Amino acid sequence: MNPRSRIAFPLVGCLLGTAWLVLALATSPEILPSEERARPRSELSPPPPAASSWEPGTVRAVPLESAPPPELRLPDATAALDAPWPEPEDGESPPQVNEPIEPEQPQTAAWRHGKLVRITELLDRDVERLERERERAQARGDGAEARRLAVQLSRHRARLGSLRAETTVLAEEAREE
Repeated sequence: MNPRSRIAFPLVGCLLGTAWLVLALATSPEILPSEERARPRSELSPPPPAASSWEPGTVRAVPLESAPPPELRLPDATAALDAPWPEPEDGESPPQVNEPIEPEQPQTAAWRHGKLVRITELLDRDVERLERERERAQARGDGAEARRLAVQLSRHRARLGSLRAETTVLAEEAREE
């Protein structure tokens, strides 16, 4: 599905649904005749007479005006914010001190060389780890895993060769600066 159809299909569905709803409401018969709709609600129907006795199985209608409104009380959201923060049990604990952020260094040839040397070191470690895993897989007799690791090793070694070539070029540029 392309992105256009992800938007178009729901949009068309909403438009068709809205059109259907408008047509259904426009062609439906009136629920209340116009004369009853013009009168206020209190005049529509008189309240039913109060029954003196209640019999099981009967239902008595209670007008809406006479029913007390339910008590709806939401918890006060600001009360939690106004509450004091809990103090640490150990009153002598120092506040947390963050290390200062070093300013960004200019991206000179020496800086790029340093970063490339670090990446090369990490890739060297990864190649050593993959060699150990491949040897373990061969010792277990897991040929599929050994082949997968061999492919990954060949890719890492190719990348390592290109990084070492770039490192020598950047080392010369760094010396010239």
